Amino acid sequence: MRKVGLLLLAFGIASVCYAERSNAQTLDDTGLWFAAFGSGDLKTKSDQSTPLLWWFDAHYRLRDDSGGFNQSIVRPGMGLSLNDEQALWAGYAWIRTSPIERSDFHEHRFWQQWTAAPSFGDFRLLHRSRFEQRWVEEGDDVGLRWRQLHRVQRVLSDTPQWSLIAWDEVFFNLNNPDWGARAGLDQNRAFFGFGYQRCSHARGRTEIGYLNQFINNQGGTDGMNHILSINYYF
Repeated sequence: MRKVGLLLLAFGIASVCYAERSNAQTLDDTGLWFAAFGSGDLKTKSDQSTPLLWWFDAHYRLRDDSGGFNQSIVRPGMGLSLNDEQALWAGYAWIRTSPIERSDFHEHRFWQQWTAAPSFGDFRLLHRSRFEQRWVEEGDDVGLRWRQLHRVQRVLSDTPQWSLIAWDEVFFNLNNPDWGARAGLDQNRAFFGFGYQRCSHARGRTEIGYLNQFINNQGGTDGMNHILSINYYF
């Protein structure tokens, strides 16, 4: 599984580099993204663990060289633990987006996902498959999208508080709703950075790094965003 994850990660990063070289109609921008992620067990009144899990993440994103609001996301969910490494999840997301060339709009999503988080020595892997059903207030159709993420974290043996992190997530639209999404590659995100966790039992950790976001506009001007990504996990 580790070799498969690494190969897919390399493939996703290579696809971004190829898209940037082969498409001259690309608009570059820089941005700043903040995110907070939380998950954990749901316990009974007697403080005993159950297979039920909770999930929450929130995002605030800036574009136009970090000078303009781009997007905010609030995404709660519930999960079911399958074993120590795998879980099934489902939830809802509310998104407000402020595009450059159109009015602000709100989006509502239902999402379902599978996660697997195996470990091998100093390596921590994460594989996530997410299916989204998207409603945009200016349209009537439901947009379907598949997201596939593979992540590698390497804990530094000499300084285990620190780790190196790389991940890639590819987005595919599965249909053509009336509000503009088109079937096929939607975007790709590739992240390289480092993480800090005070000790192995600490409840929180911070990850900071460079995020490359390629947006495929399928015939229009594609986007290539260079983002400083700051994330907190608890």
